[in-house]
Amino acid sequence: MMREKLKKGPVVLYEQMRVKIMELIRERGLKPHDPVPSETELAKMYGVSSRTSKEALLQLAREGIVYRMPRRGTFLAKLPDDGGTGGQTRLRIKERQAVGVLLPDTDEYVGRVLQALTVELIDRGFEVLVRFTSGLLEKEDELARDLVDEYSVAGLIIYPGRHDTLSDLLIQLHTKQFPVVIVDRAFREISIPSVYHDHLHGASELTAYLISNGHRRIGFVSEEFRGVMSREDRFNGYTQAFLDASLSLDLSLVYKMGSQRSLTREAEVQLDRFIAGNRDMTAAVCSNDYVALSVMQSAYRLGITVPEQLSVVGFTDFTFAELLPVPLTTVEKTAPELGTAAAKMLSELIADPTARHSPLVIPTRLKERKSVKSLNINI
Repeated sequence: MMREKLKKGPVVLYEQMRVKIMELIRERGLKPHDPVPSETELAKMYGVSSRTSKEALLQLAREGIVYRMPRRGTFLAKLPDDGGTGGQTRLRIKERQAVGVLLPDTDEYVGRVLQALTVELIDRGFEVLVRFTSGLLEKEDELARDLVDEYSVAGLIIYPGRHDTLSDLLIQLHTKQFPVVIVDRAFREISIPSVYHDHLHGASELTAYLISNGHRRIGFVSEEFRGVMSREDRFNGYTQAFLDASLSLDLSLVYKMGSQRSLTREAEVQLDRFIAGNRDMTAAVCSNDYVALSVMQSAYRLGITVPEQLSVVGFTDFTFAELLPVPLTTVEKTAPELGTAAAKMLSELIADPTARHSPLVIPTRLKERKSVKSLNINI
């Protein structure tokens, strides 16, 4: 039977649902071990999603009011404590505002970003709700909508799974002045609060480092650009270093390979062909550390030694970069600074949703290791 539909307000929907379930337990005179209405039944009764009713039942299970049995349902464990309210269950309004964080499947780098922004948000008095999108736009939309509608979060931090596209829902939320901050991505088509690294300067510094070590035939190996701003900026930084040094640039040394971290056999063959066909190339700037690893593996297959015959540099500074047989010179994208800055920006937007925030660009750092040989001749 449909009851009064729950509505968004100062109390999040799953907390309202939790109270309604306890009232229903009393109303029906349920006793311990009696079945409690299912998630689907409760959702229909109060006009909410089954996700909301499930969260309410899980909360009651954590409190010991109900217990759940796989494939059998939810049962009453004990009668709810009235807390001295004469049978009226009190709503619990949390003092801490909740914020949502959407991440793709976590890896070492994303994990460091998450740790930093979580610490900063908690220090600023927020409860943090983390969800993983698997890098899928439709899942990003679904989870963002759920956090806003069902959990009434005060703002969102999004680490988009796609480098080239932002979901329609996030654009709509931003347009409505709902606090949204984008992490580690930038989109030229829309001015949205974001925090990302200075890819252009990092790649320029990396290339200039090779030039200062006497290299002139310097290649650039990257995943396909496909409108990804960070990859384009790294290529532009590579070309800028040649302009700054008044050196000519040979575009035949620019190679774009597949976007997967583990190359197919065919992609390996194509990369080998590129490197073997440019034996006079003394160094390669790689768009990230995984690409650098692929280049090193290709050189090994071809009998080319790193760095004696080919210097290789990367971008990001994953942990494996310094653990390679030849530790990789790379540019560090500082994850803690990124996460902390994103949390601060969201906090400021929640305090004043009308505030305008220009994209915040975080500096990178060159990490010099053993994968570059100096060609300068000492006189």
